[in-house]
Amino acid sequence: MIPAVVLLSMLLLQPADGADALIEKLRSDDAGVRRQGQLELLQKGAAAVPPLIRALESASPRPEQEIAAIVARLSSASWKERNEATEALVRLGRTAVPALEAKIAGADAEAGWRLRSAAAEIKEKAGQDEQSDELRAAAVCDVLAQTGDARAVAPLLRLLAADPPSKRTALKLRACQALGLLRPSMEAAQAEEAADRVLQVLERAPGPLEKGILIKTLGRLKVDGAVRPLAALLADRSEKNVHLKRSCITALAAIGRPRGVRALADALAADEVYIRQGAAAALEPLAGGDFGYDPRATPEENRDALAKFRAWGASTYGKAWDE
Repeated sequence: MIPAVVLLSMLLLQPADGADALIEKLRSDDAGVRRQGQLELLQKGAAAVPPLIRALESASPRPEQEIAAIVARLSSASWKERNEATEALVRLGRTAVPALEAKIAGADAEAGWRLRSAAAEIKEKAGQDEQSDELRAAAVCDVLAQTGDARAVAPLLRLLAADPPSKRTALKLRACQALGLLRPSMEAAQAEEAADRVLQVLERAPGPLEKGILIKTLGRLKVDGAVRPLAALLADRSEKNVHLKRSCITALAAIGRPRGVRALADALAADEVYIRQGAAAALEPLAGGDFGYDPRATPEENRDALAKFRAWGASTYGKAWDE
């Protein structure tokens, strides 16, 4: 068996040649073909990350000011810079086509030709099949998550910020999952931004499965900003999906902030036994025991145990327990 360190070194030294062709495999309707493309890209290791990021960027609408700055370079006195600007426009991808075409009328002859050329090349590469583009972008998110590479964090955040949270929710779900898996590679500010983006997508998630995935991601991000909304969902009597509430329990326990632990203690008196069992299972390792609590009993029967959990929390977390 090859030692893990040696294997990782081998993967990191893999050449990037062929990465673009593999990324194109990710457009396939065949899940097996996409999976094979993902595995081969992962075998290339860190060398595959730049082309993966370029592919992801092409799925995100670019800011108008960024496009304008590149277009301005088409009028440079340097042929080399004009050519580099044209290549940069092509890398913007399908979402930039309307902005490029809108600038053709006001451009000089050469700049207009380059804008038309860039738009045509983008269309040729991407085709007009938005579904295949979305498949590729989602698969790219998955691969970037598995690389663990910190360079992937910023483009994933840009993808989530590119348009309203109500659009492309399936793709954004995959981007959120990827950010959760990349948490060890993030800076604190990036984690806070990621949690904000995940919460925005969560508000518009179409079903309980998607919501559960996003709640799990919040647990992985481990930021303060996620505690209040998760605690509110856990305490919400109008939410009848107990599986979602159990997901909240797991996420709050993973985050480990006093307010979240207090929400777990409150959940010990929930109406649903399944919720009480989850809260007890999350709290007991933290408290070092169950204080005689029985999730199958009524809150009145558990009165002494509940009081002991609250006393433990106040003693452990101090003023933060009551905030």
